[in-house]
Amino acid sequence: MRFVLPLLWLSACAPTCERTCRKLLFDCELDSQRVALDECEDSCSRQQELYTAWQNQELADLHRAHRRCIAETSCEELAAGGCTEGFEELFPFDPDKELPASSPE
Repeated sequence: MRFVLPLLWLSACAPTCERTCRKLLFDCELDSQRVALDECEDSCSRQQELYTAWQNQELADLHRAHRRCIAETSCEELAAGGCTEGFEELFPFDPDKELPASSPE
């Protein structure tokens, strides 16, 4: 029983990937032609698992903080770009960023 309480506390701290994706895609209607619910959940879960496999506590904590931010931020704020600042390290493949020119080999 003493293991259940910490697990419940941890799950209350950061929403699940499913809950996060449902808020973004359905509650806030921030859906995209590029991302479906299953894809969103899978990507979120794989990101979480990757940080665990890498034993990178800093990125794992940042990922949880990002999900908490989404849960605590209004849909209007999210639509205006809320929960992007401070979380750039989680999303290194920003399609809007210009890639550096590759050098010839």
